[in-house]
Amino acid sequence: MTKVMIEGMGCMKCVAHVTEALEGLGVKDINVSLEDKCATFDGAYDAEALKAAIDEAGFEVKEIM
Repeated sequence: MTKVMIEGMGCMKCVAHVTEALEGLGVKDINVSLEDKCATFDGAYDAEALKAAIDEAGFEVKEIM
């Protein structure tokens, strides 16, 4: 499982933007938590691609685990 810590999400619309950004990379079964400020999903993806997609959506990746 991959966990991406994300800074800058403040509402459910932010959650939708992050989900859409990750889906654009082919990520499936994404759980984006506004409370925990993270996205989790199965599989391994290129860290730079994840960061770029989330940055482009207007948010900041703090950590990828």
